[in-house]
Amino acid sequence: MIKSKWVIEDETKNQVVRASTIKPRIDYATEIVDDILEVLAQKRIELDRSNLDLYRQSDGTGKSLKVLENNVRYELEVSYAVESLRQIRRSLDSIVGMGNVPTVLSPTISIVRTIRSRMFSLIPVLDFQLGELSLLLGGVIIDAAHLASTNLDFEKANNESRRLLDEAKLIADSKICKQFPNLDFL
Repeated sequence: MIKSKWVIEDETKNQVVRASTIKPRIDYATEIVDDILEVLAQKRIELDRSNLDLYRQSDGTGKSLKVLENNVRYELEVSYAVESLRQIRRSLDSIVGMGNVPTVLSPTISIVRTIRSRMFSLIPVLDFQLGELSLLLGGVIIDAAHLASTNLDFEKANNESRRLLDEAKLIADSKICKQFPNLDFL
């Protein structure tokens, strides 16, 4: 029996990515998003506790405010990533058929790449998963568009991703401003 050179002979998720139909790949993308969100949520909880302690202990001097400012900006970046990935999760959950996959998922590529670049220096352990998610979503979008004979409108997708990223930023900013109402550097 001749085996395809495109199927990797291991029992990892690699096989799902390369050899599966669209639905299992969407499920795997959802799993990756959930795993990343779990890591980021835990990091945000740790930062929140630490920053609240720093906020309470701050004596108002330049040095203590600078440390607090840097830590709160870090927490803001993590919150932004969480809210952005929640947008992707909502997009994955809103898929109802093959025809709407390209339209619904096209904006997610730009979101993932933006989050990947912003998280690289802050939480480098997520880089591989975010890269894998980007490739996986790109493949799903291309395959679904091909199967449904759909044209991809990248201008529309980029505008939608900007809107979703702006929305995520507003949510993250709002949460941080509610926590630290007296800080004006945000």
